Amino acid sequence: MDLSNLFMAGLIIFLGSFFATVSGFGFALVATPLLGLIMPLKWAIIFILVLTVVLRILTMYQVWGEFNWRTVILTSIGSFIGMLPGSKVLHFISITHLQIFLGIVLLAATALMSLQYTVPIKNKTAGRLGAGFLSGFFGACTSVSGPPLVLYFLNEHTDKTEMRANMIWIFGVTGILFVGASYWAGNIAAVGDWSYLYSMIPATFLGVLAGERMFRYLNQQLFRRLSLLIVLVGAVMMLFNGLREL
Repeated sequence: MDLSNLFMAGLIIFLGSFFATVSGFGFALVATPLLGLIMPLKWAIIFILVLTVVLRILTMYQVWGEFNWRTVILTSIGSFIGMLPGSKVLHFISITHLQIFLGIVLLAATALMSLQYTVPIKNKTAGRLGAGFLSGFFGACTSVSGPPLVLYFLNEHTDKTEMRANMIWIFGVTGILFVGASYWAGNIAAVGDWSYLYSMIPATFLGVLAGERMFRYLNQQLFRRLSLLIVLVGAVMMLFNGLREL
């Protein structure tokens, strides 16, 4: 194990867990493309899925009472349905093409949301199931599950505290399912060196502590801007990584 790579992995995970704690999402979106620069991308995806469970266990109890049970259950059901085909996609479609596709879609969606464009949601039950499905599908095949939910909840103008709590609980519930689906699909065996976790797990703890302090200083407007910025940066990194691998 190269010590410089171990340090870089820990720094990347710190940044990912920091933003995920502040906003309720962004862990995989920030960390996966960066980890892909120092290790095989399939390894990065599996590490993120495992560490997501650790991250959410640390944060779920902190937002108890702030989330909406119906939203969490509906979205988690949609996510479970989506992760089953998503976990098999890696066997048929290259991660490179998936990253390029998702990066382009997220850039377009972020641009529209930045212009205050919203889509009227007539049936919120169907909308949350659909957003959950997309989250589960892309989460299982790329480890990036947050953007579909972020864009959907921002479109609903959900309060920042409830939105953050909803996503923390949704990703806590689905994180365990993602790991199970990846094991079922045979993707866990792709990791050839688990020693990266030596720096990643402590970095996750530190990111959570720093993120909790930062969240106290965000108002609704800053929260929305930060959320869109995280999606934008993640989309650009995914697109860059995908094009670089062509």
